[in-house]
Amino acid sequence: MEKERSHRRKRFWILGAGRFGKIAANRLSRAYPQAVLTVVDTDPEEEIGDGIRVVRQDGVRWLWNMLRSQAETDMIVPAIPIHVVYEWMKYAVQDAYAVAPMDIPESWKKKMPHPIRGKIGQIYTSHADFICPDNCPEPKDRCTVTKKPRPKDLFRLLREIHIGDACAIIVRSHQLLPGVGGLYPSDLSFVRETALKNARRPLFLATACRCHGVGNAFRLIKK
Repeated sequence: MEKERSHRRKRFWILGAGRFGKIAANRLSRAYPQAVLTVVDTDPEEEIGDGIRVVRQDGVRWLWNMLRSQAETDMIVPAIPIHVVYEWMKYAVQDAYAVAPMDIPESWKKKMPHPIRGKIGQIYTSHADFICPDNCPEPKDRCTVTKKPRPKDLFRLLREIHIGDACAIIVRSHQLLPGVGGLYPSDLSFVRETALKNARRPLFLATACRCHGVGNAFRLIKK
């Protein structure tokens, strides 16, 4: 299925025009020369590249409006320093719920590799305790830096950890090209539907690739 999907990748939305957004735009334009690329940033510093559409708006708000209007894309490439799926989800439930961050229990944290707490309710986790190269091809069997066998894929590990009565919603970031990860629009629909179905439970929403992830714990408060 993944190979079949790859042949249909013709439209990419890249959120962010900083270093990683530019890397993504450059690599995608070379790998898919016929693709339509849109880069979204509130204040792009310079031109991204010939033939690439640039939208000067907040990336997450733009994403919410575009998906709400049923605009079509094949892949969404987050390249801004926030948890895009979590921030998008706030828009997706705003008609009925407010989102209230909750502290991540120490018992959850201990089950994650190299965890680092962010702002309240947020945690970063990674199999690596070093800075990875920005062109890692994410091989299945071995780490490109240590050459050691790769641990269990982080997105799988997060799906399997026990977090009490909370509902874990784990979104996989798919490797498109070395150093470029993306989400399917259907993944975001899944997030919204699952969160709403479990609105009375604590929720843990994470986005992860094979090695790195970010997660947020929260509750939905009825308006």
